[in-house]
Amino acid sequence: MIEDKIQSAYRQRENFMMKSKYHTILGVVIAALVIGFLFLAYTFVIQSGYSSSILEYSLERDTKCSDAMSTLVSNKFTRDDFTSITSTADMKSDRYIELQQMLNGLRNLNSTRYLYTAGRDVDGNLVYLVDGLDLDAEDFAYPGTYIEEEMIPYIESALKGETTYSQKIIDTTWGHIFTACYPVYASDGSGDVIGALCIEIDMEDTYVYLSKSKGRTAGIAVIMALILLVVTVIIAYIYRKQRETEAVRQYELHEAASRANAANEAKSTFLFNMSHDIRTPMNAILGFAEIGRKNLTNSQKAGECFEKIQISGGKMLSIIDSVLELSRIESGKTVVEETAVEAGSIMDSCLTMIQPELEKKQLKLSVSKEITHPYVYMDATLITEVILNIVSNSIKYTAEGGSINCSIRQIDNLGDGYITHEMIFEDTGIGMSKEFQEHIFEAFTRERNSTTSGIEGTGLGMGIVRKIVDMLDGTIGVASAVGVGTTFTIKFPCRIASYEETQPKQAVFDDDEAVLQGKHILLAEDNDLNAEIAIELLEEHGVIVDRAENGVICAEMLEKASDEYYSLILMDVQMPVLDGYSTTKKIRHLANKKKANIPVIAMTANAFAEDKKKALEAGMNDYAAKPIDMGKMIPILLKYI
Repeated sequence: MIEDKIQSAYRQRENFMMKSKYHTILGVVIAALVIGFLFLAYTFVIQSGYSSSILEYSLERDTKCSDAMSTLVSNKFTRDDFTSITSTADMKSDRYIELQQMLNGLRNLNSTRYLYTAGRDVDGNLVYLVDGLDLDAEDFAYPGTYIEEEMIPYIESALKGETTYSQKIIDTTWGHIFTACYPVYASDGSGDVIGALCIEIDMEDTYVYLSKSKGRTAGIAVIMALILLVVTVIIAYIYRKQRETEAVRQYELHEAASRANAANEAKSTFLFNMSHDIRTPMNAILGFAEIGRKNLTNSQKAGECFEKIQISGGKMLSIIDSVLELSRIESGKTVVEETAVEAGSIMDSCLTMIQPELEKKQLKLSVSKEITHPYVYMDATLITEVILNIVSNSIKYTAEGGSINCSIRQIDNLGDGYITHEMIFEDTGIGMSKEFQEHIFEAFTRERNSTTSGIEGTGLGMGIVRKIVDMLDGTIGVASAVGVGTTFTIKFPCRIASYEETQPKQAVFDDDEAVLQGKHILLAEDNDLNAEIAIELLEEHGVIVDRAENGVICAEMLEKASDEYYSLILMDVQMPVLDGYSTTKKIRHLANKKKANIPVIAMTANAFAEDKKKALEAGMNDYAAKPIDMGKMIPILLKYI
């Protein structure tokens, strides 16, 4: 009996344990099912929100991109462009080719699928005019081709003066496309809408990404739900890890998009900046070349023209170097390189370059100088960039018969050998509103009103000026009134120099040049034209030049020559077979110590500070930038001969 009671007690305990275990498992299963369902629902909600945010971000990005392109392109078209280009026969015109190439080039800068203009034909039908696709593209639209039905509402709105966006993405045979249509206004101040500019940006990558993301998320959710049926803890852990992974993925997507946008903006800025800033000295070169050609029998007139061409060419080279370095400002690679110069000479040379533009518009120019220290240290290249941008803008926005006043003043207020160099530029141009003055130094900004309509410009100039002034530790201020004119005031510190300090860059070494007579120099240069120029200039000073077409030949010629034959080597950096850096390193390891230690001067178009450093690290003794300036080359040669 006792044993039966004991066994019964054990059975009751086992039953209780089994029921407890059963209820526990059941509770875990129910909890897992509930959590799994909630997890599944929550995952799809998160995915939906994530998809919406991605689409919203993509739409905002594409809207800003299309707005920027519209701003850059719209003012390039005239009323005649929308009336004279109506059929395939007009595709042979120079104007059509110019506009088509411009749109095609801009389209290739980013993910733009289509970029074209539209208008009405003589019958009132909506037709394509200038298509920015490649001419051999499958869907290229010829002038006069009817607009597709789905695009008519957007273009009609644009022709009424309304900018429209396709917030409902058009799903075509080409995939998902974001569409924006802009009115193009006449540049004659009438405010008439002369046509429409349509921009279609490819969004297929965004939708492919979202589709894959949805598929991955759904699969993971199902797997997690099944696992939760077995162990809730594991499901919670995986869910947490999934959330972390998703956060990292979203962050990486945002960072990648930011880097891509920054890269596109930098490239666009560089391309348009080059066109904007080179035009002034190039116009001077072409203009004075034409004048010189017509006055070849007048030696004095021709000589003056050649001198101005040389000045303008030098300034254009400086501007190119400066423009290339603008992209380095943000990264901290751009360095201010100050040299001793005559305080007013930079202003004079800049005004010489823009003289043809002044005469063309019959503008009156006055220059005043209050210079107490004739020689100062400053970066001539950067200052030239500032002056040309400001004065060019004054010419552009000042009507014929107006006036421009430029002044230089030095203020002795800093002490310790420093002064404040002040430049003031005043014009009687169209002026600016107070609202726009707050944004004038922002890139791509232009005041758009009837008074400025029709005046070309990228809006980069003042942004460039502001960056340069900041680099010089200076300040820039603007005062302007609509219809009255504009005044720019620039101040920056300068270290006082002496006349003697300017001479190494300006002196003619007549006495010392006798040292160069009969000296043998080995020139390593692969370009025939560059070699011809270098040899001619050097031989004018009595130097005997031997040329090597590449680094291998250069090393061989040095080894075959006697120890005292060559006084130094002028080494081009970029050469086939063996470049200048490698050639120099090879020479420095020659067994003949006399030849191994021969002076090597780098001679290349790469004129940045890091290029100079690389040349010295390769074993070169000095550095001379192309094109060759004998006023700078001779002192370098005399240091080593």
